[in-house]
Amino acid sequence: MATAFGGALLLGLRFWWIPALALVASDLILGFWHGSGGIGGYTILSACFIFAVSYTAAVLGRRKKTWARMLFGTLVCSVAFYVVANTYSWLAWPGYEKSLFGWWQSQTVGVPNVSPPAWAFLRNALIADTIWCGLAGVLFFFDFRSLGQGQASVSESV
Repeated sequence: MATAFGGALLLGLRFWWIPALALVASDLILGFWHGSGGIGGYTILSACFIFAVSYTAAVLGRRKKTWARMLFGTLVCSVAFYVVANTYSWLAWPGYEKSLFGWWQSQTVGVPNVSPPAWAFLRNALIADTIWCGLAGVLFFFDFRSLGQGQASVSESV
């Protein structure tokens, strides 16, 4: 989500689709590479979610681009994607009981002995997204401020 939200926030409305397209293309390539090939419902859901997040970020970035907005938006979208993706898994996968308990299981522990607990995916996503936003903050936002000051002093001296 950091690439989709943060990238689109930084690139703006004209190029909002670039981070989304890069993510969707990489997901498809990795899917074929690892043998899960084909485009299924989960792939379509993920692609739609990523494109919606990117466009929303670009629209929000029109008002003001701040590091706090990028971090908060990225983390909110990460949690939202986690809930939506796990709800899809709960609906589509027969390993989950179709009840409130089964839905809660899909959001927390997942199916025992099948994969790591579901919450580990959220934890890892939030850590990675926070690191991405931290690096982007240093590289982009703080750099733009110094560039703006540098340009002002150059134009004043001319």
